[in-house]
Amino acid sequence: MKKFNIKTITFTALLLALGIALPHVVHSLGGMPAGAMWLPMHLVAIIAGLAFGWAPGLLVGALTPLLRFAIFGMPPMPLVWFMVLEVAAYGAIAGLSRKQGKLPIWTSLLLSQIAGRGVRMLSLFVGAQLLGMDNLPAAMAVLTVELVTGLPGIVLQWAVVPPTTKLLDKHMR
Repeated sequence: MKKFNIKTITFTALLLALGIALPHVVHSLGGMPAGAMWLPMHLVAIIAGLAFGWAPGLLVGALTPLLRFAIFGMPPMPLVWFMVLEVAAYGAIAGLSRKQGKLPIWTSLLLSQIAGRGVRMLSLFVGAQLLGMDNLPAAMAVLTVELVTGLPGIVLQWAVVPPTTKLLDKHMR
């Protein structure tokens, strides 16, 4: 296992704190739909993965929804468990594709966005099956609505993540 230096640990902790605070700010400005629109937790987990690797990305992605739930009661139960899986996937895939796969930031960002939504869709489908619901068309409709609602956040990720990652790369050298 790779040992992490103090800068990586510090920045990972700062990104985790940002992942907890940023959704609170976004929700206070635009109500509940603002989080689904701007995807603030996804943004921070992707940056953690791209800048510091899969483990910090996974850690920030998994802990952010859990800590937000513990502090603010949001995201609500049982949604928090689906978000843990989804946001952890964003961070982990971003880190794996960039650091281990040596892919460019843009490619890693796209792969993490696809993988995160794929994990969310799969987890919602499995959750529905466990509850005895068997309605694939409804699940696909929910995913479509989420994708359309999240378009501003996806655009924001494309605008903010690459320059932020490059800045962190430069600072870490």
